[in-house]
Amino acid sequence: MRIVELEAEIAALGADLEACRDELAEAVKLIELQSADLQRYETAIASMNRPHCPERTDDEHMQLAWFRVLVDQPEPENDTEQADQDKLRELPTPGKPEEDRPKTNRRHAHGRRKLDLTSLPRQQLQIDPPEVIAANGDGFRLVGEEVSSRLAFRPGTYVHVEVVRRKWARVERVAVDLDGAGLPDRALPPVVIAELPDCVWPRYMADPSAIANVVVSKYGDILPLNRQQTISRRHGFELARSTLCDWLGGAYDALYRIVDAMHADALAHAHCIATDATSARLKGKGSCDLWHVFVLIADRDHIVFRHAPEHTGDIALSLFEGFEGFLLADATSILDVVFREEPGTEVGCWAHLRRYAWKAIETERDLAYEMLALIWQLFALEREWKDLAPDERLEQRRARAAPVLTALDRWIEEHRDVAEPRGRMRAAMTYYENQRVALRQFLRDGRLPIHNNGSERQLRNLVLGRANWLYFANETGLAWYCTFRSLIASCALHNLNPQDYLEQVLRLAPHWPVTRMLDLTPKHWKATVANLDDRHRAILTPLCELKSQLVSSSTTTAAA
Repeated sequence: MRIVELEAEIAALGADLEACRDELAEAVKLIELQSADLQRYETAIASMNRPHCPERTDDEHMQLAWFRVLVDQPEPENDTEQADQDKLRELPTPGKPEEDRPKTNRRHAHGRRKLDLTSLPRQQLQIDPPEVIAANGDGFRLVGEEVSSRLAFRPGTYVHVEVVRRKWARVERVAVDLDGAGLPDRALPPVVIAELPDCVWPRYMADPSAIANVVVSKYGDILPLNRQQTISRRHGFELARSTLCDWLGGAYDALYRIVDAMHADALAHAHCIATDATSARLKGKGSCDLWHVFVLIADRDHIVFRHAPEHTGDIALSLFEGFEGFLLADATSILDVVFREEPGTEVGCWAHLRRYAWKAIETERDLAYEMLALIWQLFALEREWKDLAPDERLEQRRARAAPVLTALDRWIEEHRDVAEPRGRMRAAMTYYENQRVALRQFLRDGRLPIHNNGSERQLRNLVLGRANWLYFANETGLAWYCTFRSLIASCALHNLNPQDYLEQVLRLAPHWPVTRMLDLTPKHWKATVANLDDRHRAILTPLCELKSQLVSSSTTTAAA
């Protein structure tokens, strides 16, 4: 009987021991999770107190990480795996040391750097000795000259142009042959006056050249209107901000249809659209409302900015409604509804994955550098193939980039359990696994980029501008920003001077059919100008270059 009681007691103690072990395992797991959370919070706080910095890596750590990746490759089981490993070993070492770089015998250049001044207007100043000037050159012979170049600055300035339209009273005894002058036969009024040239805006004091300067200064050079007002004061007169706003409103009314045409053309014909978004503060009652600005880069054709009050799936769906091509983004959740409702294909961003791994350097250095070394190979290969045709680039991607992806899959499978459960390295691995299909789309089409850095660069202008103007006064100002930034950014895409383009298109747009606004986009601008008729070509003539059309003084006297 005693033995039975002891056995029961032992069984109970065994059960208690197992329960204690389970509780201990749960406690250890909880401690690990809390430690990971604590470390993550500490890193986040340190990142908040640290200014933005480039995502640079140490070359030595990258090399060691790449060697570890190569050494840890498993034994190949077939010829295909052996070929993939051979291709990996043929790839360059990330961040080659200084002794492995090609040596040159070029000495370091000292002194003044030579400037290319060929594109600048030249003004020549000849100076002779006072003795020669006093003798008017008598007794001297020119034997040579010494020329030195100086770079001077002539402040850009506004020009006051007076448009004088003289009024003429009709004299009954003088017959006017309208048919001979090429004018329509009509009854003349007692007093005649010429119409304003088509290149002049009738209701604005400003010429399109001045308006274009204000647009480029504010939305290209990030120069707020209050600073432009201060600059105008240095030129001897003052342009009030209200006047500048009035000019911008007129420019927006003339140009917004062009950006609408760019957006419609991108959705209908673009092969790949890269997109991203950032916040924009809009002044509200007592506080600022958080709006958002989206950028759409359609191939090498258009760059379009759009604003919205929310960052939601419905907004994204309205922006990409009807688009059937590839959509390059950074895995934001608001685009999920787009891929469900629209036939477009999602393309992942390798730079975004790289950022996840780069942030893990502070917590899991070795693992982070090994993943960065693998991603580095993809970017190095893309730089090597940047000048290839899309078909050739696709062939190279499938032959040389695919083995890197295979190695990355194996590496994640081997190190998933080593990474901290809730750490940054695990977040990078999870991001890759969730976006694996989208990140591999570049193996299907040679025209697809592997990153979305272009969209982030385009939004940088707005981020820098927030330091100057802090917020937008109303939705109208936000609409102006999106319209003007779309045109200025697209000008850079097609190597156009935004100042010249905006001046010319502001002159031409009021006289252009609204059904042909796509012709006025930066993509088609050169072809449109080349095919203009004489009337529209004359509209592009700057006001300062117009010649006075006057009746000679003798004719005036005779008529009087």
